[in-house]
Amino acid sequence: MTLRQMFPAALIAMFLLAGCARNEQSPAPAAPDLGGQTEVVGTLIAVKDDRPADGGVDLTLDAGQGVHELVRVGSAFIAGPRDTVLAMHAVVDQAKIGDRLRARGTRDESGALRPVFLELVSEASQSPR
Repeated sequence: MTLRQMFPAALIAMFLLAGCARNEQSPAPAAPDLGGQTEVVGTLIAVKDDRPADGGVDLTLDAGQGVHELVRVGSAFIAGPRDTVLAMHAVVDQAKIGDRLRARGTRDESGALRPVFLELVSEASQSPR
């Protein structure tokens, strides 16, 4: 085979190898738009209730893989509209250790989640009596 005959084959091989060597990844699916908010879902593992002292409630959620999230539900004794806070306190009153909760809100300077929404996702399985 002459050089003139090998050139087209070599050129085709280079293009094929260049196409295979590209390390392009498909784009990741877009995360749901929460409007600048963070959503945390996890199992309730601890409750610090400061409501008897007109405070709020700190919930610790196990989000899996050793990640614990602190969710701070504010005091019900705040000025202004407080319907959402009272609704979150109703969820806190219903929840038990081991229940799964979903909280959505923004993080404060300490990294704790300040929810504007809190819901009970599922109750802990109860052992037979």
